[in-house]
Amino acid sequence: MKISSKISGILALVLLSFGCVSVPASREGVQGDAVALNPARIAAFTPILMPHPVQLTSIDPTTAASAKVQTFVESRILASFKNQPNVNGISFQSVRTALTSYPRLASDIGSEMKAVGQLTNSGIARETLLLSKECRARKNFLDFYKHCLVGSQKWISHLNQFSSAVQNTDSILIPVITALEKMTENDIYSVRFGVALLLVDTNSGKLIWGRDALVRIESPLGAKQFPDLQAAMEKVFNEAFWAEFPGRRSRAEAGK
Repeated sequence: MKISSKISGILALVLLSFGCVSVPASREGVQGDAVALNPARIAAFTPILMPHPVQLTSIDPTTAASAKVQTFVESRILASFKNQPNVNGISFQSVRTALTSYPRLASDIGSEMKAVGQLTNSGIARETLLLSKECRARKNFLDFYKHCLVGSQKWISHLNQFSSAVQNTDSILIPVITALEKMTENDIYSVRFGVALLLVDTNSGKLIWGRDALVRIESPLGAKQFPDLQAAMEKVFNEAFWAEFPGRRSRAEAGK
């Protein structure tokens, strides 16, 4: 018992020291080492459903299916790149068609991201010890990607295979739906929607550009019904969301 208590005490000190690590959060938008980079060919990947690896969120699968959330996200992304001559992309549907010859690859990409996400949030001491200090100190989804997921050799291998399967594309745009929740508190009905969007180099796995957004909208006081989920989703995909995306012109620039 004394030995066990001693080990527990040491482990508690080790875990406490994890919380003392201070790592600046990754900035959103274009990453520092990719400022001058304009990918030659961007492939759009089907949205992944995964709770946020930092914030406490959940995803209601019934709501996701009934609201056709993945389809909505795809359509909003495609609309944001309409009449953008400097962005050469391969659409979601074209990517799905290309991957029919590689039936497991799409699920492998999603599964590996979710597996690492579950590992980071497991709360199990022996698993926490396997994470780097930067991964443990993650503050947003971009941190999770850069400090937790890129360290996975399976992830890099999947990206390399993806490039070979989809026209040797040099980058992949990955939408991750991180929150889809309906909540009631003090008779206030609200919905919360979150999405992370990552533009990733398919050779190295490096993050080129990224956003991590979470919005919540409430019904008027006394209205005992949930607000329109689509309104929450629309709120995310504004013009500011796309700032600094490589090659993309803002609406103001496009209008000149």
